[in-house]
Amino acid sequence: MLIALVTSRAFPQPHWHDDDLAVLAAELTSRGATVRTVTWDGGDPVGWTSYDAVMLQSPWSMWTRPHEFAAWLKARENDGTRLLNPADTVRLGSDKRYLAQLAAAGVPVVPSTLIKEPDPARLRELFPAPDSPRPTLVAKPIASGGALGAREFTRAELPDLIAHLHALGPAIVQPYVTAIDAHRELGVVTLDGSISHAITKAPLLRPGEPVRELHPDPQPYPGLTAQHDRVIHQTYSALRALLINEPLSVRLDYIIDPASPSGLLLLEAELVAPVKFLPLFPAECANLAEAILARAAA
Repeated sequence: MLIALVTSRAFPQPHWHDDDLAVLAAELTSRGATVRTVTWDGGDPVGWTSYDAVMLQSPWSMWTRPHEFAAWLKARENDGTRLLNPADTVRLGSDKRYLAQLAAAGVPVVPSTLIKEPDPARLRELFPAPDSPRPTLVAKPIASGGALGAREFTRAELPDLIAHLHALGPAIVQPYVTAIDAHRELGVVTLDGSISHAITKAPLLRPGEPVRELHPDPQPYPGLTAQHDRVIHQTYSALRALLINEPLSVRLDYIIDPASPSGLLLLEAELVAPVKFLPLFPAECANLAEAILARAAA
């Protein structure tokens, strides 16, 4: 088997790093596969169809070059490259407007408003009540990963928020949910439609810390409850209904909020090349390698 693990020539932030790549490559190699690390944006010709499977591992420069990546993805679709995740999953995950579709399907989602042209009066309505513990709005690009381009604003910073939204183009605005500060963020990694493993991590947006880790303080989370399980399966089922093909692996990111009826609020779904925290989960890394080879052989 010849497997390509796709990364980027350079990441959008110099402190970003792909800790999953080496351990996954080692697992694939131990099973007899030949593994090559290839950049999607390297400029040199690549015979993509010569690979039995092309795994999108860390093509994160796509978030700063979305049109180029869209063209690359379309070309791989046209030439029949066996792409993991499949192209329809990648395309859906490249635009956070899927959050509205999941909310419409009944998934408990952090309130998310699409802003095409920022209107001051409308934005004032979206801010939490002034007496809230952290009455701020978070603005995110519709195409981003690792909180790239995400910024938090107070009411007093409304002019700055409007300027940021103009710079982003279409964007998503969400109220800051303070439950994340007390209970952390939950990331649930799936494999072939089933839960593989889960982690919690610290909040990305912290006052006075302009440089953010890609995923701060990840820790294995063995505490999924029956209620969590119901919400996760509800989310995945709604997501799967939007897709043609079964994803190999996605990561569903929630705020753990015991005060909400669901106990979890979906922040976003990482569908393109989700970080899976494989060094923390050697058995699950082995399962992922087996799943990649199974798809390569299909």
